[in-house]
Amino acid sequence: MNDLTLLRLFVQVSDQGSFSAVARTTHTTPSAVSRQIARLEADLGTRLLQRTTRQQVLTEAGRVYLRHARQIIEDVETARREVSRLSNAPSGVLRVTAEADLALTLLTPILPEFLESYPDLRIQLHTSADMEDLIGRGIDVAIRVGHLDESSLVAKRLVMSRSLLVASPDFLKRNGSPQHPEDLSGMSCLSFRVETDLVTWRFKSGDEVASVTVAVRTQASSLVFLKEAVKSGLGIAMLPIWIVRNDLDSGELVPVLSGFPLEPSATPISAVYPSGRNLASKVRVFIDFLSAKMVSSSDMR
Repeated sequence: MNDLTLLRLFVQVSDQGSFSAVARTTHTTPSAVSRQIARLEADLGTRLLQRTTRQQVLTEAGRVYLRHARQIIEDVETARREVSRLSNAPSGVLRVTAEADLALTLLTPILPEFLESYPDLRIQLHTSADMEDLIGRGIDVAIRVGHLDESSLVAKRLVMSRSLLVASPDFLKRNGSPQHPEDLSGMSCLSFRVETDLVTWRFKSGDEVASVTVAVRTQASSLVFLKEAVKSGLGIAMLPIWIVRNDLDSGELVPVLSGFPLEPSATPISAVYPSGRNLASKVRVFIDFLSAKMVSSSDMR
């Protein structure tokens, strides 16, 4: 029995007050416990416990030794935790893919804090909107917006992102502000990634859901482009609030038809990664960090 085990045994005897009680919890015999305590006392050259027929009482030397024994055990456990934390610290290259707009607007501002927290990690960011072969391309995690198809990949929802209709004050001054969703049918509208010149937007009005088909004069696969186009007075667009928050705060953009919430009310943003029982620590800490940042951010809702 090593010295640390003897220390633990001595603390147990001191806490429980008898060899028999300790023997039951350690699945041994009272005589075996007594022999180990006697060995410890012999090594120290002093008696630690005053033995009686019913219990073991600490001597003055025993009380002093107990105080130090507790501190030693606590220090050893602290050292063990620290070493374990270091040996399991995330390190290496974290390969991430995300749509360019999301990477630029959401990831870029928070990556410095993440990398400062994990100095042994490096990030490779691939901007892509496709659900590519994550395993084949060595991608650790993909950040995706929208509802995802069933697959062998694991998807962890990070946050629900709300969208709204926005326009520039100048556009509304020139064209008037729509008062009802149906008013949009005669106005210039912009849309994100559609295949036709017509797009249907759905609105919640009380318990009813109204669908309005609008003519799309400008469409693009970039949310950042659409935002800038709306700011220039080109028309009305549906955009996620996280990409227009600063422009709403500055007054360069204003909400349109805020009394008619869009349906669905929000879209999920998810972290997608290959399935497996053991999630790499670098992936786990990145997903946890993103989730905490996005949930706490008012820019998402």
